[in-house]
Amino acid sequence: MKKISLIAAIFGLVLTSCETDFEINADWKETTIVYGLLDASKDTQYVKINRAFLCECSAEKIAEEYADSINVDPNDLEVKLHKIKLGDTLMSITLEDTLLDKEDGDFASDKNIIFWAAHDSISNFLNDDCQYALTINNKNSGNQVSSNTEIIDGFSFRTFNENYPLGFYNPFVQDSLQFQDKTVDWYKSDNGEIYQLDLKFYYTENGVLKSLVWKQPLVSYTGISMQRTLESPKFFSFLRNNLNADNDDLIRMFVSIDLIMTVGSEDLHTYVRVNEPITGIVQERPVFTNINNGIGVFASRYVYTKNNMTLTQCTRKYLIDELDRGFVENPLLELINCNP
Repeated sequence: MKKISLIAAIFGLVLTSCETDFEINADWKETTIVYGLLDASKDTQYVKINRAFLCECSAEKIAEEYADSINVDPNDLEVKLHKIKLGDTLMSITLEDTLLDKEDGDFASDKNIIFWAAHDSISNFLNDDCQYALTINNKNSGNQVSSNTEIIDGFSFRTFNENYPLGFYNPFVQDSLQFQDKTVDWYKSDNGEIYQLDLKFYYTENGVLKSLVWKQPLVSYTGISMQRTLESPKFFSFLRNNLNADNDDLIRMFVSIDLIMTVGSEDLHTYVRVNEPITGIVQERPVFTNINNGIGVFASRYVYTKNNMTLTQCTRKYLIDELDRGFVENPLLELINCNP
């Protein structure tokens, strides 16, 4: 009898809870969304600023009818970067607004409203021994938003020689050693905590220049040497999977390779980790922001690119003879030994 009474009580509580009305949307509050990455390897710096907006309607309807609620009137904002050392502001620059094209999709408009500082004002502004503060003042509402970051101003490889051609295949050694991996290792950059190595493969297809990006897993700094192995079988598999082989009219030629390292600061590292896909039982995602009186992230990165690397002659010959993707020899490339 006690069990029946307990079940009835719980059932009544559930019914009562279901009948309780409450307002999901709270009173309006100005919430600024900020995304900005200071990059000392670039001549131009960008900061994207929007407003949070909640509506009891679909995302498509918001994009179609509520662009003025998502976007901020650039004339209302004063956006500044401040260069700070030992607590003293050495220099401040004002960011101007501009429009950048968006990718295809359901957006509130076909342009991004971006605040930026170009080369003339940013040259010699970013130094690794300074901190940088972002301040956003809404002159209309009086709302103020701020954040700060240190910057990354360089990168270098450690033992990997980027001046040598990449050799992923050598038929003149025993079978088990013919596919040759390449280990890339590097020094830690000041303020750099996360590292993304990419290989950009350039080729022509019937005379038209194209490219593919072979992205490597992220590497976090853990206090020991950092490295990433470019595995030869995976390199060739990447090309097979991304180049179609069902068109006999296609003629492809290898052109060059760019080796690209992107370094991120600690706050960017945290932001990336928090927003990784959830794979465990617990589905609740933690929230990370380093924006005072707003949400988003203001951090730093550095992009180092070694352009126009080439492949050894044996590796190029493997593309032609074994890959079955329509490659022919590029007469503009010099013959390079399989073991430079």
